[in-house]
Amino acid sequence: MSVRVGVDVGGTFTDIVCFNEKKKAFRLLKVPSSPANPSAAVVDGIRRLLDEFDVVAEEIQFFIHGTTVATNTILERKGAPVALLVTAGFRDVPYIMRQDRPRLYDYFLQRPEPLVPRELRFEIPERVLYTGEIKLPLQEKPTRKILKRLNAQGIKNIAVCLLHSYVNASHEEKLRELIQQEIPTATVSLSSEILPEFKEFERMSTTTVNSYVLPSVGSYLRQLEKGLTSLNIPSKLHLMQSNGGIMTSKTAQTHCVHMVLSGPAAGALSGLVLGQQAGVKNIISIDVGGTSADVAVAFNGSLHFAEETEIAGQILKIPAIEINTVGAGGGSIGWIDGGQALQVGPRSAGADPGPACYQRGGNEPTVTDANVVLGRLNPMHLLAGEMAIDKNLAKKVIQEKIATPLGLPLYKAAEGIVRVINAVMAKAIRRLSVEKGYDPREFTLVSFGGGGPIHAAELATELQIPRVLVPPSPGVSSALGLLTADFRHDYVRTVLWAEKQATLKQLLQVINEMKVLALTQMENEGLNGSEIIFVAGLDMRYQGQGFSLPVSFNVEDLSIWKNLSPLIRIFHQNHQATYGYHDEKTLTEIVNIRLASVGKLPKPHPSKFQQKQVDLNSSIKKSRKVYFSGRFEETIVYDRSKLGWGAIVKGPAIIEQLDSTTLILPGQQGEIDKLNNLIISLEDIQ
Repeated sequence: MSVRVGVDVGGTFTDIVCFNEKKKAFRLLKVPSSPANPSAAVVDGIRRLLDEFDVVAEEIQFFIHGTTVATNTILERKGAPVALLVTAGFRDVPYIMRQDRPRLYDYFLQRPEPLVPRELRFEIPERVLYTGEIKLPLQEKPTRKILKRLNAQGIKNIAVCLLHSYVNASHEEKLRELIQQEIPTATVSLSSEILPEFKEFERMSTTTVNSYVLPSVGSYLRQLEKGLTSLNIPSKLHLMQSNGGIMTSKTAQTHCVHMVLSGPAAGALSGLVLGQQAGVKNIISIDVGGTSADVAVAFNGSLHFAEETEIAGQILKIPAIEINTVGAGGGSIGWIDGGQALQVGPRSAGADPGPACYQRGGNEPTVTDANVVLGRLNPMHLLAGEMAIDKNLAKKVIQEKIATPLGLPLYKAAEGIVRVINAVMAKAIRRLSVEKGYDPREFTLVSFGGGGPIHAAELATELQIPRVLVPPSPGVSSALGLLTADFRHDYVRTVLWAEKQATLKQLLQVINEMKVLALTQMENEGLNGSEIIFVAGLDMRYQGQGFSLPVSFNVEDLSIWKNLSPLIRIFHQNHQATYGYHDEKTLTEIVNIRLASVGKLPKPHPSKFQQKQVDLNSSIKKSRKVYFSGRFEETIVYDRSKLGWGAIVKGPAIIEQLDSTTLILPGQQGEIDKLNNLIISLEDIQ
């Protein structure tokens, strides 16, 4: 690979990172997003990259993209009409859902409406038992009648979820053949391909979401591929998955449900890599953009993965990096609720019209407007002068919409907006740290995104996190994270083996079958077997339990083990660590077998400073008054591009750069390390 490009589309800006492997050089670019047509901003940004940085299109051999198209389709409920075909008797599973209640004592709780209305859910006469035995063969005549009805209604997106298809997919495959005969232009999602795992509601919900977002994702990817082709870029289009791995556009257009957390996953991966490069193992990363803030946690060098994700009430049973996303960003709008209390977000001004100070017609007070009024953001321009700022417009909307109605001075109102949004982000961090049993005082806060560094010091202070790491290019770090990803695909097989039934030979056979699928998939994406590693695991439980625990193991160990005793021992240890007890006299059960195939790619490595910086004067731009805790203080403004290894900046201070602004509070200090990271220490300076 000669030139690699990563593009991350956010709510306000589209970030582009270009890495030239021969020159070991990075090029960074931020352009306004185009919410009406996200691919337009990507193509325009790449065109600017080619024109302004002398990048040769034909040398771009790897292009990877993180997108929120699938996420937004679910959030806005703008997906295509979908028909759901289920086994007779299971039509109302999407309504019944599960017995859990999100709010136990809320008598007026309204569950989200299913993506597929009842009139578009159809029962297919067939039945497969949990053993895989066919009790009732699929009845072709009534099935064709249903399909003809769908064709007459113009329904082209069909999700299929038949009972126990994870163990015997023959009926689903037969049903697909019938669909293709009756509705040749239909797109079909089979649960046996999307999620071959037991638990009917989860499998049905995941398959339905795949069908629901498929048309919008497919259209977007085709537009983007067309745009890249017009620029003579030879690389295939690669996409970031929710699990932090890469897949091709071809795979994404059939398994698009794996893209739901595409953008946030890139940020989480970036936070992990940045922390590891700096020698940090316990990491809380927060990626603050224009619309949202994404929080992820890595403990002892490993990101947390969730087996299940919820988006706007829709349950997705897919492997995904555990991320907590809240509506808190630079474009989050401040408003006053019915009780005359100040609220901020989740509604955002986004890229169009954007904050009032952007002079694009925005007339709502946002977090960015508040930071401009407080002097924390440059009151004249952002993006090194590319975006002009009007401080008076920011003052005007905050005064009219917040300060006057609440009877507050202008600066108190602006400070209130920042405090409220900080509280929202701090709550998001606590959810993945304190509520998971982690002490934030043992972590480093890795803060990035265009809006992350300006809030990081205050967040760390509130949560007692002792250190903040701001990377060299925080505003485009998610895009940089895309370039550190590997190809990855996850496979699962439900087996439900009791301890006395399970054998090592059976386990080896299933894993080898999954390996064949993985190798075929990776070869289709251009990788050979020598570049692929496998990570295996089981979902295990005591017999009679309703929930399982993950048990990881080295695939190579299977060849030296004599039986499954080592896995059972690991399960007991995990149960003790998770629940505080274990019972070796109780028999266990293997529920699922999991296999992840990872195709390794070369990683771009950051350059290091060769000598320390002694004189800070050359990096000082000017000074301005900045509002801290009820009063203005004269604050030095530094140019990040002129700060070198060993440079120590004492707070209060503002550090400006092309893609972001960092705030250092009074009593804190920041130091540039050898990798050009800014490390902010929260201990008081004596």
